[in-house]
Formats: sequence, structure tokens, C-alpha cells
Amino acid sequence: MGRFFLAGSGLACALCLGLAFAWSAQAQSRPAKKDQTAATPEPGKDWRALRDGLDSVFEELQALNGLKPSPTCDDETFLRRVYLDLLGVPPSPAEVAAFAPGRKDAKGRRGQEKREALVEDLLRRPEYARNFAEYWRVQTIGRDKGREINDHLEQYFQRAFAENRPWDRVVRELVTAAGKTPENPEVAYLVSFENERADIAGTTMRVFLGKQIQCAQCHDHPYEEWKTDDFVGLQGFFALSASGAKGDGADRYWFVNDNPMPANGHELSARLRLPGRHKLPKYLGGDLYKFDRDKTLRQSLAHWMTDAENRWFREMTVNRMMAYFLGLGFVNPVDDFNSVNEPSVPVVLEVMGKDFAAAGFDLHYLVKAITTSKLYQRTAQPTRYNRKDRVYYSRFFVRKQSPEQLYRSVLKVSGIEELNPYQPVRDVPDDKLSEHEKANKLIRDRVMGYKNSLAMYFRGAYGSDEPEKAFDDYSGSIMQALLLMNFPLLGDGNLKTSLSEILARTRDGKTRVELIYQTVLGRNPTQREWAILRGVMASWPDNDTAYEDLFLALMNTTEFATVG
Repeated sequence: MGRFFLAGSGLACALCLGLAFAWSAQAQSRPAKKDQTAATPEPGKDWRALRDGLDSVFEELQALNGLKPSPTCDDETFLRRVYLDLLGVPPSPAEVAAFAPGRKDAKGRRGQEKREALVEDLLRRPEYARNFAEYWRVQTIGRDKGREINDHLEQYFQRAFAENRPWDRVVRELVTAAGKTPENPEVAYLVSFENERADIAGTTMRVFLGKQIQCAQCHDHPYEEWKTDDFVGLQGFFALSASGAKGDGADRYWFVNDNPMPANGHELSARLRLPGRHKLPKYLGGDLYKFDRDKTLRQSLAHWMTDAENRWFREMTVNRMMAYFLGLGFVNPVDDFNSVNEPSVPVVLEVMGKDFAAAGFDLHYLVKAITTSKLYQRTAQPTRYNRKDRVYYSRFFVRKQSPEQLYRSVLKVSGIEELNPYQPVRDVPDDKLSEHEKANKLIRDRVMGYKNSLAMYFRGAYGSDEPEKAFDDYSGSIMQALLLMNFPLLGDGNLKTSLSEILARTRDGKTRVELIYQTVLGRNPTQREWAILRGVMASWPDNDTAYEDLFLALMNTTEFATVG
């Protein structure tokens, strides 16, 4: 399916106004105050208006391109999808029951109202902050920077997402971070580059602005306007900063410091000694830096990057979130905006970017608009009319879970961490511990042993994976394929698990199977699955091994390892 281009299409005006029309229609559908005419909602004030405009435009595009969209998914599918995307884990049987798939929930809500309420609730959960902290840590510094650096950066991100801190503020805090850990965990972003300023400049532009300028470090870009002078000028914003570590063991900390700003631009130029024609730092594709003694160089760069008028910043963020939730961005790869990789529907990206900026770069606002849209709620089952669609979101694209999501999914489904709580253990020899403390320590050691072994397996299998895969890339290594088959997913038998709780709860085979499906896949067996199961359950032995085999088999299915 080819891309939609505005030129000569006759739809330029319709698309430019499509979102505004939807905003207006939604406003007019609401009761107007007495003696007042319903007005078009102001951009950035109503995420439902943004969502309805998005749906309206793509419905028109699908119709014009002869695409019959896939139907809306059922409640069970939506529940698992949004749990994995927002929390990084599947729902538990209790959470499935609370959502009441196919029925009204406890507050009498159903359909779209119930799904919107679920999204609102999940965004307030601590698991949302943890999930996106892991996601953004991987996007910014990767997976191989060491546990301490990873932990510090995730700590910062978790606080930011728990507060729903505006995204422009988050990026400014990362780029301008100074001080030391643990008081300023955001310094971990810059520390991770080990003073390789070219890497800092290249990654910062790519991750937050979608501009791949790395090759201009050595030579002029082969098809973009970036020259080596542009790269040197950008890199100059980090020239007065330095990072490092001090101390040993528990006293070790990491820091980022800035050298004092000189008195004027001439002194700054002399200190920087930038090679090439630019003697002062230069904003990418923009003006030379104007000396400002009241700001560090990094502060000037960060304010330019995150300005509401910076189209690159707002559109890159929207594009990344569309790709994260829908499997496909307007630009793919998501972090490579360039003249030969233009947005598939540029006007929609532009309008969404402006609306996001007008909302104060509120990530909750953007997430709610996307996850409650018709685009997000399509089934992944293609029709004969939309099988080849790669542009218009006429169906949902199945995605592999990220390694971080899959690790969390295994922990939650196994139940080992949740069902075996323990208290902190005193740091004394074992003969000084009471019998109760010894039993508590044994549980701790077994739970931590399970988690550490699982994490080690995942690091070995996924440590070298790229942070972002292409939307249709389902490839993986042999080690990844065998990981869940070879790892003892239910531990060594000395700890409580979700399965042991199910088996202790009931002896009824049908109920056990339903609970196993709900625990692992977040749904009940289909009619076809029941037909197969009924044919074999009568021959299952009485020692419960068949239920364990079913539990582990479901954890090794494609459905368990994907978002779909």
C-alpha cells in the first residue's frame, strides 16, 4: 500500500481541517450553556477531541483507499493489550473479573466508557511508571551500561512518570542534569556516555528529535544537509561538561559538573577551540548560539530542543508513542526523520504534535487519546481488504513483547514474587537469627535466587538486542526461542506459585483450566480449545502434572510473548 501524499490529492484541505471538524462536532454534541453557542474546543484542552479527530481522518483515508478495517476487539483482548502496553504485565484473574469482559463493571460501565475508565486507572498505577521507566531507560542508554547506572536512571524516570511530569521538562532535566547520585539520579543519562561528547550529541538528537546525525561526525551526510561543521557545532554544547565517579563500594557515586561560563563570547570561543568554521556552538539546522552567561551551554540547548515551536521535538514524541502503541509510526524507523523518509500522513502528525504541545506536553493526554481510539481497538485479524495495509491503521499490528515486558510477565504469571513475601533480614551471622528470621531469610534467598537467575537468562538472551525493532520484525535468536522452554518458570517447587494456588483452591478440572488460562493469557479458553481439551482431560493422571504441563505450555505460546 503506497503512502498518502497531499500534492494533487484533492484531500489536502480535508485532512488539514479533519481534526478541527471532529473537535467541532464533539463540542456541538455536548449541551451548550444557556444563551451560548458551542465552540470548537481549544487545542490541547480535550484529549477525546484529539482522539475523535484522529479516528475521523483515518476512517476517511481507509475508505478512500478501499480498506475495510478490522472490527473492534473484544473486552478480553483490549484488557490484555492495554495492560501489557501500560503496565508491562498481563492482567491477573482478579483483574480480569473486575473488568467484567462483555458485561457491565461494578460501576455500571460498559463499552467505550468502561475502556476509558480502565486507561485512566492504569495511568495512576505505580506499574505504569515502572514500565515506562524501563522503556525510556532502554531507549536512551540501552541495556548494557551496568546495574547502578540503569537503576539511577530508572529511579529518575519512575518519579517523573508517577508525577506525570511534562515531557519537555523531563528532557530538559536529562540534558541539563548536574550534581551527583543519588540526590540527582537524572545525571545517569550523561554519565552513561563516559564523556564521549560525540555520542551524547548523536544520541540526544536521535532519541528526542528524530535526527540521525551520527555519520556527520566524520563526513558530510550523504543525502541530508548536515555537514561535519554542524555536528561539531552541536557537540560544542557539551564541551564544558564532565562526568565521572568517586568513592568505592556503598560510598560510590556518579556526578556531572559544568565548568564556569567565561565572561563573554570571545573567551568562550577561545576555550572551546571548535574545529571548522563555527567558533561557537550551533543549533542543529538553526542559528549560532548567542552568548548567555546566565545559562550553561547545555541549558541553552535543552531550551531550544524542547520549545513548543520546535516541530522536531513535538512530532518525534507523537511518532514514538504512535509506534509504541500501534506498532507503526508515521515515520519508520521512529527515530529517523529525513528528507527521504517522510511521514506517511504528514498533516495528521503535524496537528497531533501541535495539540500535544498545546496540552503542555502532557503524556497522559497523548496516551489516552491513542489507547482509546478506534485505531488501537481494532483486532489484529486482517481482512482480505486490509491485509497489505502498512499506513492507515485499519488493523492492529501484533508486536513482540520487549524483553523487559516479557521478564515482568513471567514474574507476574508465575506468582513467585507476589505469593512469597518476606521481611528485611538483619545483616548478622545465621546463628544470631531466630528461627522465624531463618525461615524468612530462606524465603528471601529462594525468591531472589529465582529472580536473579531469570534476569541472568534474559540478559544473556536479549542483552545485545537493539532498543527498537521494526514493526514487522519478529526475528530472534535460538537462545531467545529456547529461554522459556529451558528455564524453570515455576521455580524449584519450594515456593508458592500461581499454579499451586490454583490447584489448592479447587479440584474441579474445568475451573482449574479456566483459572490457568486467565492467569497466563488473561482470557478463558475458546470453544475450539475447549473441544480439544475435553478430548484429553479424561485421560489426565491424578497427580496434577497435566495441569502443570498446560500452564507451562501456555507460557511458551506466541500469544503469551506478544501484544496483539
